[in-house]
Amino acid sequence: MYRKKNKGIVLILCSILLIFLVVSAFRNISIYVVYNSGFGTFLISGILILAIIFAYVKGK
Repeated sequence: MYRKKNKGIVLILCSILLIFLVVSAFRNISIYVVYNSGFGTFLISGILILAIIFAYVKGK
């Protein structure tokens, strides 16, 4: 059970996700953020989260 095998990949993907979310939040700040952000924001966020989960599970 060596969990730190993909630690670097997970940290890089988490930092990319955090930067992406901050930038998209600053670009789309309004009362209706969900409607203004579009589908692309959720698609990219979902892909990054899936990649983080996959790298973490594969490292077990």
